Amino acid sequence: MGSESGYHAAVLRIALTAALALAFAGSASASFSDPTLAKSLKTQMVKTFKKQAPALKITTVTCTAPTSGVTAKCTAHFTDGSIKGYYPVKATIHDNGKMTWVAQSPKCLNAKTGKYGAC
Repeated sequence: MGSESGYHAAVLRIALTAALALAFAGSASASFSDPTLAKSLKTQMVKTFKKQAPALKITTVTCTAPTSGVTAKCTAHFTDGSIKGYYPVKATIHDNGKMTWVAQSPKCLNAKTGKYGAC
């Protein structure tokens, strides 16, 4: 399992590096969607939240990686019973291929207004 994890980290690092290089060639200030990073982040978040909040379900994760740097801005949507919301997340790919992430305070959907606010 350890070598499989290392393989996935290497593939993720290579994909992110290639995508960053391609995006940088197009525009110095642009960003791009990164589905590989989003999938890896979702897997880690599901595992973490399964322990911390078993009723919370991570539904979709999207990530936008900058053309320079290694920290992506992600949005992890969730449901918890009838509550719908999202976590703003910062995900960082380190030189060794490992990813770390930090989720900020969640935002919950207000059914009456259709807007997100504090939970």
